[in-house]
Amino acid sequence: MADINTITEIPGKKNSLESTLKYVIKNGLYCSIKKVFIEQENSSFLIRDSEKVAMTFHFSESGCGLAFADMPVSYDMEIVFNLEYLKNFSSSDDFDWNQFPEFQDHEVCCTTQMILHDIINCKLQGMFRNMFIESKALALLLCFQKCNIQAQPDCASCKFLNKPLEKDKIVKAKEILLSRLNTPPTIPELSMQIGTNQCYLKKGFKELFGTTVHDFIQEQRMLKAKLLLTTTDHSVSEVAEEIGFSSVSNFSSAFKRLTGVFPSELHKN
Repeated sequence: MADINTITEIPGKKNSLESTLKYVIKNGLYCSIKKVFIEQENSSFLIRDSEKVAMTFHFSESGCGLAFADMPVSYDMEIVFNLEYLKNFSSSDDFDWNQFPEFQDHEVCCTTQMILHDIINCKLQGMFRNMFIESKALALLLCFQKCNIQAQPDCASCKFLNKPLEKDKIVKAKEILLSRLNTPPTIPELSMQIGTNQCYLKKGFKELFGTTVHDFIQEQRMLKAKLLLTTTDHSVSEVAEEIGFSSVSNFSSAFKRLTGVFPSELHKN
């Protein structure tokens, strides 16, 4: 079995700067990372067949700085779990391969992006690198599973969500919020954008995603802030401005409340 440090590099096409790094983390768990030198939209999806579960991620470098010609601006990553590997996490009588959907797409949210960048920037070697990347790969699989559970709630208390059109409106609201974390719309504005009333928006959002609109915005803002503080050289004030805070003091207080540390402490590390 190859160690993750035994890397196979597959050059890209002629006149292309692309190359693929393939890792064998352990028996039944594989990872490949391709450096891409053109910008691409963030996306991810999961596919299950009779033998494996494969997750594919397309994601860009964090921050808004310009990349040099010899630096990748985005990555394609694939992580593959074989059936026998995943069986190790379950007793033989409760393992159900159908727990994983045949196909599922999932937005590259701040949580997912932080895990992906942890893998890209890992400096560990040998056994400890294997352990680190295996834990991150499992965390990404759990992100998909959490997304799958949230997408299929028990809507007995929210009967309007039984209508696909109404449910799609609430999912659209989440997408709008993720794209506008620095200037999020108000509840009235958001309800008008998705074509529903404020009551349905608030009740449906809580039912589908397990949190309120306000708490979701705050959580995603802080996750984005943490990502910027740990993967870029942005100052605390620059990060505060980028996620929509006009006051550094208010940003620091909100960050401390949700993460347990002040942004200045994280930035020093």
